[in-house]
Amino acid sequence: MYNVILWKDNGDENFHVFEKKPTFKELYRLMSCTMIEIVRGYNQDVSNRTFDMYIDEEGKFNPMKYPNKRATAAWYTWQSRTGHQSLPGDNIVGDVAIIRKVSNERKNTSKNMQSNR
Repeated sequence: MYNVILWKDNGDENFHVFEKKPTFKELYRLMSCTMIEIVRGYNQDVSNRTFDMYIDEEGKFNPMKYPNKRATAAWYTWQSRTGHQSLPGDNIVGDVAIIRKVSNERKNTSKNMQSNR
C-alpha cells in the first residue's frame, strides 16, 4: 500500500492511495505534467528522514504554475542538512508528489484521502 502526498503550488495538500507503487504515468496525471525530476527534501511533518520529492521538471517554463513554497522549504532544509547547494533564489515550481510506503495497518484513513486504484 502506498500513500501519495501531493503538495499543490497553491498551498493545498491532497492524499491519494495506491495498492502498488504509482508509476510515472500515474504521477503525471496527478501532477498535471509530462516530465518528472526527483529531488530530495526534509520536513518533519512528512518524515524524520530525507525523502524523495517528485517535481515537474518543466514547471518553471509554465506561466500557469507557481513556486511551491512548502516543497522549496523542504528542499532548502535538506540542502542545509547535507551540505548541498542550489543557485541562490532557486525554487521548485508546480505540484510536488511524495510517495510513502505504508503497511495495511498504518494506511492513512483521513477524510481527504482518495482511492485511485
